[in-house]
Amino acid sequence: MIGSPEGRPVLRDQHGQPWPWPPLAPAGAGPEQGAVPDDGPAPSRVWLFFLPGAFTPVCMGELGWVDELAERLAPAGVGLRILSCDSAAVLRTVSEQLGIQTPLLSDFWPHGAAARAVGEFNETTGRALRSSVLVDAAGTVLARVRSGAGAARRLEDHFG
Repeated sequence: MIGSPEGRPVLRDQHGQPWPWPPLAPAGAGPEQGAVPDDGPAPSRVWLFFLPGAFTPVCMGELGWVDELAERLAPAGVGLRILSCDSAAVLRTVSEQLGIQTPLLSDFWPHGAAARAVGEFNETTGRALRSSVLVDAAGTVLARVRSGAGAARRLEDHFG
């Protein structure tokens, strides 16, 4: 897999800040820091919420409830990170237009490395599958939620 020298995906958020793999907290954040300063402790597990394309109709609908999902997951020590093969600039526009507080991470280059790392990249379309993958701090996959083409995930699918 192409990525960092350690063979891990390289991610940047919508503001250009680097995130390690798995993306529990921004690069350089200590264990006491979560997604942003003053956000509490970093989660021990994180849902990787893959979008095939940030500005597609189904993805835009799902983005309408991601902040609520993040709020409901946080008390259990679970984070939420939105990942897309779109560039960080596109993700910043999406986050600003929709007012999204949940981190949006670009899997743009190396193209789809994070989605490939957890088996959620569609080689035919060059996009991530519409899926969510729960991973722990070691990157071990703990659960998956997938939707078919054109079908949205449900907020409730991420609990249980």
